Amino acid sequence: MKNIKKIVILSLIMLTVVGCGAVPTLKNGEQKVASLKKDGISADALYEKMKTKYGAQEFIDLLDTEILNQKYKETTTEKENINSQIEELKKSAKENNVTYEQILSYYGFENEKSLKDYLRLSYRRKQAVNDYVSKMLSDKEIKSYYDKNIYGDIKAKHILISPNTTSDMTTEQKEEAENKAKKQAEDIIKKLDKKEDFSKLAKKYSDDSATAKKGGDLGWFSTGDMVAEFDEAAFKLKKGTYTKTPVKTTYGYHIIYKVDEKKKPTLKDSKKTIVDALVKEKLEKDKALYYTALDNIRKNAGLKFEDDDLKKAYTKYVQNQKSQATSSAQ
Repeated sequence: MKNIKKIVILSLIMLTVVGCGAVPTLKNGEQKVASLKKDGISADALYEKMKTKYGAQEFIDLLDTEILNQKYKETTTEKENINSQIEELKKSAKENNVTYEQILSYYGFENEKSLKDYLRLSYRRKQAVNDYVSKMLSDKEIKSYYDKNIYGDIKAKHILISPNTTSDMTTEQKEEAENKAKKQAEDIIKKLDKKEDFSKLAKKYSDDSATAKKGGDLGWFSTGDMVAEFDEAAFKLKKGTYTKTPVKTTYGYHIIYKVDEKKKPTLKDSKKTIVDALVKEKLEKDKALYYTALDNIRKNAGLKFEDDDLKKAYTKYVQNQKSQATSSAQ
Protein backbone atom coordinates (compact mmCIF):
# COMPACT_ATOMS: atom_id res chain seq x y z
CA MET A 1 0.00 0.00 0.00
CA LYS A 2 1.32 3.47 -0.83
CA ASN A 3 2.41 6.17 1.62
CA ILE A 4 -0.33 6.02 4.27
CA LYS A 5 0.57 9.43 5.67
CA LYS A 6 -0.22 11.23 2.45
CA ILE A 7 -2.73 9.23 0.42
CA VAL A 8 -5.23 8.23 3.08
CA ILE A 9 -5.57 11.16 5.48
CA LEU A 10 -3.65 14.05 3.99
CA SER A 11 -5.05 13.72 0.49
CA LEU A 12 -8.58 14.06 1.81
CA ILE A 13 -7.60 17.01 4.02
CA MET A 14 -6.07 18.76 1.01
CA LEU A 15 -9.15 18.17 -1.12
CA THR A 16 -11.39 19.51 1.63
CA VAL A 17 -9.34 22.56 2.56
CA VAL A 18 -7.82 23.78 -0.71
CA GLY A 19 -10.04 22.22 -3.34
CA CYS A 20 -8.71 20.85 -6.60
CA GLY A 21 -6.43 23.70 -7.60
CA ALA A 22 -2.65 23.89 -7.33
CA VAL A 23 -1.41 23.61 -3.74
CA PRO A 24 0.82 26.52 -2.64
CA THR A 25 3.90 26.02 -0.47
CA LEU A 26 5.39 27.68 2.58
CA LYS A 27 8.92 29.06 2.77
CA ASN A 28 10.19 25.74 4.11
CA GLY A 29 8.70 23.94 1.11
CA GLU A 30 5.79 22.28 2.96
CA GLN A 31 2.33 22.33 1.37
CA LYS A 32 0.11 25.14 2.65
CA VAL A 33 -3.59 24.60 3.50
CA ALA A 34 -4.36 28.08 4.92
CA SER A 35 -2.72 31.50 4.43
CA LEU A 36 -1.90 34.31 6.83
CA LYS A 37 -0.41 37.72 6.13
CA LYS A 38 2.88 36.15 7.03
CA ASP A 39 3.40 32.52 6.06
CA GLY A 40 0.50 30.11 6.92
CA ILE A 41 -0.50 26.65 8.14
CA SER A 42 1.17 23.61 6.57
CA ALA A 43 -0.48 20.36 5.62
CA ASP A 44 2.01 18.49 7.78
CA ALA A 45 1.09 20.57 10.84
CA LEU A 46 -2.60 19.95 10.17
CA TYR A 47 -1.92 16.25 9.76
CA GLU A 48 -0.07 16.09 13.09
CA LYS A 49 -2.96 17.84 14.86
CA MET A 50 -5.57 15.57 13.28
CA LYS A 51 -3.54 12.50 14.14
CA THR A 52 -3.33 13.59 17.77
CA LYS A 53 -6.91 14.83 18.09
CA TYR A 54 -8.78 12.06 16.29
CA GLY A 55 -6.36 9.17 16.74
CA ALA A 56 -6.90 6.15 14.52
CA GLN A 57 -10.69 6.09 14.14
CA GLU A 58 -10.93 8.40 11.12
CA PHE A 59 -7.87 6.76 9.61
CA ILE A 60 -9.41 3.29 9.94
CA ASP A 61 -12.71 4.42 8.37
CA LEU A 62 -10.84 5.89 5.39
CA LEU A 63 -8.63 2.82 5.13
CA ASP A 64 -11.51 0.33 5.27
CA THR A 65 -13.49 2.36 2.74
CA GLU A 66 -10.56 2.18 0.32
CA ILE A 67 -9.99 -1.56 0.84
CA LEU A 68 -13.62 -2.67 0.80
CA ASN A 69 -14.66 -0.48 -2.14
CA GLN A 70 -12.03 -2.32 -4.16
CA LYS A 71 -13.13 -5.71 -2.82
CA TYR A 72 -16.92 -5.31 -3.12
CA LYS A 73 -19.21 -3.70 -5.65
CA GLU A 74 -22.71 -2.45 -4.94
CA THR A 75 -25.37 -5.16 -5.05
CA THR A 76 -29.14 -4.98 -5.00
CA THR A 77 -29.14 -6.47 -1.49
CA GLU A 78 -26.70 -3.86 -0.22
CA LYS A 79 -28.67 -1.04 -1.81
CA GLU A 80 -31.94 -2.32 -0.34
CA ASN A 81 -30.33 -2.68 3.09
CA ILE A 82 -29.09 0.92 3.06
CA ASN A 83 -32.37 2.34 1.74
CA SER A 84 -34.33 0.37 4.33
CA GLN A 85 -32.31 1.90 7.18
CA ILE A 86 -32.71 5.39 5.73
CA GLU A 87 -36.47 4.91 5.50
CA GLU A 88 -36.52 3.79 9.14
CA LEU A 89 -34.65 6.96 10.08
CA LYS A 90 -37.13 9.12 8.16
CA LYS A 91 -39.99 7.29 9.85
CA SER A 92 -38.38 7.92 13.23
CA ALA A 93 -38.05 11.63 12.43
CA LYS A 94 -41.73 11.84 11.54
CA GLU A 95 -42.80 9.97 14.68
CA ASN A 96 -40.74 12.31 16.86
CA ASN A 97 -41.95 15.48 15.09
CA VAL A 98 -38.50 16.51 13.89
CA THR A 99 -37.07 16.93 10.41
CA TYR A 100 -34.97 14.30 8.68
CA GLU A 101 -32.12 16.84 8.57
CA GLN A 102 -32.31 17.23 12.36
CA ILE A 103 -32.06 13.47 12.79
CA LEU A 104 -29.01 13.39 10.53
CA SER A 105 -27.39 16.18 12.52
CA TYR A 106 -28.23 14.46 15.82
CA TYR A 107 -26.34 11.35 14.72
CA GLY A 108 -23.42 13.41 13.43
CA PHE A 109 -24.02 13.25 9.67
CA GLU A 110 -23.64 16.33 7.48
CA ASN A 111 -26.08 15.06 4.85
CA GLU A 112 -27.65 11.91 3.46
CA LYS A 113 -24.56 11.11 1.41
CA SER A 114 -22.39 10.89 4.52
CA LEU A 115 -25.03 8.64 6.12
CA LYS A 116 -25.05 6.38 3.06
CA ASP A 117 -21.26 6.20 3.13
CA TYR A 118 -21.38 5.14 6.77
CA LEU A 119 -24.09 2.50 6.16
CA ARG A 120 -22.24 1.18 3.12
CA LEU A 121 -19.02 0.85 5.10
CA SER A 122 -20.82 -0.93 7.95
CA TYR A 123 -22.50 -3.33 5.51
CA ARG A 124 -19.24 -4.15 3.72
CA ARG A 125 -17.33 -4.61 6.95
CA LYS A 126 -19.83 -7.26 8.05
CA GLN A 127 -19.65 -8.86 4.61
CA ALA A 128 -15.83 -8.90 4.71
CA VAL A 129 -15.75 -10.35 8.23
CA ASN A 130 -18.24 -13.08 7.32
CA ASP A 131 -16.19 -13.97 4.23
CA TYR A 132 -12.99 -14.02 6.29
CA VAL A 133 -14.42 -16.22 9.06
CA SER A 134 -16.03 -18.59 6.55
CA LYS A 135 -12.56 -19.34 5.15
CA MET A 136 -11.49 -20.46 8.64
CA LEU A 137 -14.01 -23.29 8.60
CA SER A 138 -12.79 -26.82 7.96
CA ASP A 139 -14.60 -29.49 5.95
CA LYS A 140 -14.76 -31.52 9.17
CA GLU A 141 -16.63 -28.73 10.99
CA ILE A 142 -19.09 -28.35 8.13
CA LYS A 143 -19.73 -32.10 7.91
CA SER A 144 -20.19 -32.39 11.69
CA TYR A 145 -22.74 -29.57 11.69
CA TYR A 146 -24.56 -31.22 8.77
CA ASP A 147 -24.80 -34.55 10.60
CA LYS A 148 -26.04 -33.02 13.87
CA ASN A 149 -28.17 -30.07 12.82
CA ILE A 150 -29.51 -30.39 9.29
CA TYR A 151 -32.93 -31.97 8.82
CA GLY A 152 -35.54 -32.11 6.13
CA ASP A 153 -38.50 -29.74 6.53
CA ILE A 154 -41.13 -31.00 8.94
CA LYS A 155 -44.85 -30.60 9.37
CA ALA A 156 -46.06 -30.27 12.96
CA LYS A 157 -48.90 -29.30 15.28
CA HIS A 158 -48.68 -27.73 18.70
CA ILE A 159 -50.73 -26.81 21.74
CA LEU A 160 -49.62 -23.67 23.55
CA ILE A 161 -50.43 -22.96 27.18
CA SER A 162 -49.41 -19.39 28.08
CA PRO A 163 -49.00 -18.25 31.70
CA ASN A 164 -51.65 -15.69 32.62
CA THR A 165 -49.24 -13.00 33.84
CA THR A 166 -49.31 -9.20 33.89
CA SER A 167 -46.56 -6.62 34.39
CA ASP A 168 -47.91 -5.48 37.75
CA MET A 169 -47.74 -8.97 39.31
CA THR A 170 -45.27 -9.78 42.04
CA THR A 171 -42.52 -12.34 41.42
CA GLU A 172 -44.41 -14.88 43.50
CA GLN A 173 -47.62 -14.31 41.52
CA LYS A 174 -45.77 -14.74 38.22
CA GLU A 175 -44.16 -17.97 39.43
CA GLU A 176 -47.57 -19.27 40.48
CA ALA A 177 -48.99 -18.49 37.02
CA GLU A 178 -46.01 -20.21 35.39
CA ASN A 179 -46.47 -23.34 37.48
CA LYS A 180 -50.20 -23.40 36.73
CA ALA A 181 -49.55 -23.21 32.97
CA LYS A 182 -46.91 -25.93 33.13
CA LYS A 183 -49.26 -28.18 35.14
CA GLN A 184 -52.03 -27.69 32.57
CA ALA A 185 -49.64 -28.62 29.74
CA GLU A 186 -48.58 -31.75 31.65
CA ASP A 187 -52.24 -32.71 32.13
CA ILE A 188 -52.85 -32.38 28.37
CA ILE A 189 -49.91 -34.73 27.70
CA LYS A 190 -51.56 -37.26 30.01
CA LYS A 191 -54.71 -36.98 27.88
CA LEU A 192 -52.60 -37.68 24.78
CA ASP A 193 -51.08 -40.68 26.53
CA LYS A 194 -54.65 -41.94 26.89
CA LYS A 195 -55.05 -41.66 23.10
CA GLU A 196 -57.17 -38.50 23.04
CA ASP A 197 -57.11 -36.67 19.71
CA PHE A 198 -54.36 -34.02 19.41
CA SER A 199 -56.35 -31.73 17.07
CA LYS A 200 -59.39 -31.72 19.33
CA LEU A 201 -57.25 -30.92 22.37
CA ALA A 202 -55.55 -28.09 20.46
CA LYS A 203 -58.89 -26.55 19.53
CA LYS A 204 -60.05 -26.77 23.13
CA TYR A 205 -56.97 -25.70 25.09
CA SER A 206 -54.36 -23.97 22.89
CA ASP A 207 -53.70 -20.27 23.53
CA ASP A 208 -52.32 -19.86 20.00
CA SER A 209 -55.56 -18.62 18.46
CA ALA A 210 -54.12 -18.59 14.93
CA THR A 211 -53.44 -22.34 14.91
CA ALA A 212 -55.93 -23.60 17.51
CA LYS A 213 -58.86 -23.43 15.09
CA LYS A 214 -56.80 -25.59 12.69
CA GLY A 215 -56.14 -28.22 15.33
CA GLY A 216 -52.74 -26.72 16.14
CA ASP A 217 -51.45 -27.15 12.57
CA LEU A 218 -48.24 -25.16 11.92
CA GLY A 219 -47.75 -26.40 8.37
CA TRP A 220 -44.27 -27.09 6.98
CA PHE A 221 -41.21 -25.30 8.35
CA SER A 222 -37.42 -25.51 8.30
CA THR A 223 -34.79 -25.35 11.03
CA GLY A 224 -34.44 -21.79 12.22
CA ASP A 225 -38.04 -20.82 11.46
CA MET A 226 -39.14 -21.27 15.07
CA VAL A 227 -37.61 -20.11 18.37
CA ALA A 228 -34.60 -22.21 19.36
CA GLU A 229 -36.21 -24.30 22.12
CA PHE A 230 -39.20 -25.17 19.94
CA ASP A 231 -36.97 -25.88 16.95
CA GLU A 232 -34.70 -28.26 18.85
CA ALA A 233 -37.57 -30.27 20.34
CA ALA A 234 -39.63 -30.49 17.14
CA PHE A 235 -36.85 -31.70 14.85
CA LYS A 236 -35.67 -34.36 17.30
CA LEU A 237 -39.10 -35.99 17.39
CA LYS A 238 -39.81 -39.08 15.35
CA LYS A 239 -42.64 -38.86 12.84
CA GLY A 240 -45.99 -39.52 14.54
CA THR A 241 -44.78 -38.75 18.08
CA TYR A 242 -45.24 -35.83 20.49
CA THR A 243 -43.13 -34.25 23.24
CA LYS A 244 -43.50 -36.10 26.53
CA THR A 245 -42.74 -32.99 28.61
CA PRO A 246 -43.83 -29.39 27.93
CA VAL A 247 -41.37 -27.32 25.87
CA LYS A 248 -40.76 -23.94 27.51
CA THR A 249 -40.29 -20.84 25.30
CA THR A 250 -40.92 -17.13 25.78
CA TYR A 251 -44.50 -17.78 24.63
CA GLY A 252 -45.30 -20.35 27.27
CA TYR A 253 -45.44 -24.17 27.33
CA HIS A 254 -45.78 -26.16 24.09
CA ILE A 255 -46.80 -29.71 23.34
CA ILE A 256 -45.46 -30.53 19.87
CA TYR A 257 -46.58 -33.30 17.53
CA LYS A 258 -44.52 -34.16 14.43
CA VAL A 259 -46.92 -35.00 11.61
CA ASP A 260 -44.49 -35.58 8.74
CA GLU A 261 -40.95 -34.91 7.56
CA LYS A 262 -39.18 -34.53 4.23
CA LYS A 263 -35.92 -36.11 3.13
CA LYS A 264 -32.80 -34.46 4.48
CA PRO A 265 -31.15 -32.15 1.91
CA THR A 266 -27.67 -33.01 0.64
CA LEU A 267 -24.52 -31.54 2.15
CA LYS A 268 -23.92 -29.62 -1.06
CA ASP A 269 -27.38 -28.02 -0.98
CA SER A 270 -27.03 -27.23 2.73
CA LYS A 271 -23.50 -25.83 2.66
CA LYS A 272 -24.39 -22.12 2.53
CA THR A 273 -26.86 -22.50 5.40
CA ILE A 274 -24.24 -24.38 7.43
CA VAL A 275 -21.46 -21.86 6.73
CA ASP A 276 -23.72 -18.94 7.69
CA ALA A 277 -24.69 -20.69 10.93
CA LEU A 278 -21.10 -21.57 11.86
CA VAL A 279 -19.84 -18.06 11.10
CA LYS A 280 -22.57 -16.59 13.30
CA GLU A 281 -21.72 -19.11 16.02
CA LYS A 282 -18.00 -18.25 15.96
CA LEU A 283 -18.64 -14.50 16.04
CA GLU A 284 -21.02 -14.89 18.99
CA LYS A 285 -18.59 -17.11 20.86
CA ASP A 286 -15.58 -14.84 20.32
CA LYS A 287 -16.72 -11.20 20.40
CA ALA A 288 -13.21 -9.96 19.54
CA LEU A 289 -13.09 -12.03 16.34
CA TYR A 290 -14.93 -9.33 14.36
CA TYR A 291 -12.12 -6.83 15.01
CA THR A 292 -9.38 -9.44 14.63
CA ALA A 293 -10.78 -10.28 11.21
CA LEU A 294 -10.86 -6.62 10.11
CA ASP A 295 -7.30 -6.13 11.34
CA ASN A 296 -6.12 -9.14 9.31
CA ILE A 297 -8.08 -8.01 6.25
CA ARG A 298 -6.17 -4.70 6.36
CA LYS A 299 -2.84 -6.49 6.73
CA ASN A 300 -3.71 -8.83 3.85
CA ALA A 301 -4.41 -5.73 1.75
CA GLY A 302 -0.79 -4.70 2.30
CA LEU A 303 -1.13 -2.22 5.17
CA LYS A 304 2.26 -0.91 6.27
CA PHE A 305 2.96 2.13 8.41
CA GLU A 306 5.51 4.80 7.64
CA ASP A 307 4.50 6.91 10.63
CA ASP A 308 5.30 5.40 14.04
CA ASP A 309 2.80 7.58 15.92
CA LEU A 310 -0.02 6.57 13.60
CA LYS A 311 0.98 2.91 13.92
CA LYS A 312 0.86 3.17 17.73
CA ALA A 313 -2.52 4.93 17.60
CA TYR A 314 -3.88 2.28 15.23
CA THR A 315 -2.60 -0.64 17.34
CA LYS A 316 -3.99 0.86 20.55
CA TYR A 317 -7.38 1.55 18.94
CA VAL A 318 -7.75 -2.01 17.61
CA GLN A 319 -6.69 -3.48 20.96
CA ASN A 320 -9.29 -1.33 22.71
CA GLN A 321 -11.98 -2.51 20.28
CA LYS A 322 -11.16 -6.13 21.04
CA SER A 323 -11.02 -5.56 24.81
CA GLN A 324 -14.33 -3.71 24.88
CA ALA A 325 -16.02 -6.38 22.78
CA THR A 326 -14.75 -9.12 25.09
CA SER A 327 -15.67 -7.30 28.33
CA SER A 328 -19.18 -6.40 27.10
CA ALA A 329 -19.88 -10.08 26.45
CA GLN A 330 -19.04 -11.09 30.02
